[in-house]
Amino acid sequence: MEFTLSSLVRYLIRKARLVRKDSGTVVEVDVEAPVMVPKVCVVRALVDRMIPGQEIILRSTDLEMPWEMEHFCNMLGHELLDVAREGATYFFTLRVRGDEDRLPSQDPFQLDLSPQSMLRTVDITPNREPWRLQGSNRKISGQRPALKAKYG
Repeated sequence: MEFTLSSLVRYLIRKARLVRKDSGTVVEVDVEAPVMVPKVCVVRALVDRMIPGQEIILRSTDLEMPWEMEHFCNMLGHELLDVAREGATYFFTLRVRGDEDRLPSQDPFQLDLSPQSMLRTVDITPNREPWRLQGSNRKISGQRPALKAKYG
């Protein structure tokens, strides 16, 4: 299958979910990548298309992603606001910074992992079949269209 980063970003955005947090609604994206493409490259393609100040939640089950996100934010100056975990799934809340307000880069060998908080997601869709619209046979993409994050 042939792809470009732009087509991959469009594919991921179609599968995005909205998460309601105390600060408002944030887009959550499950980071997927084709074989032999590092997930951090996909994250870079997403972040490069965002407006400075915007937040995004990136979801991944990759064991290496906590380190990759630390280094990604360190090298590009974006802000890693939160790292949470539910089972084997990691949730990274990232705030995009503009060129003029990027965070200074640190020595990569001196970086520590951000502490991980435990997270429990709760499906708040009022429908018993959240993959279907009420009274319609049209399917909604994704398993859980709306989630509320509860930190504990």
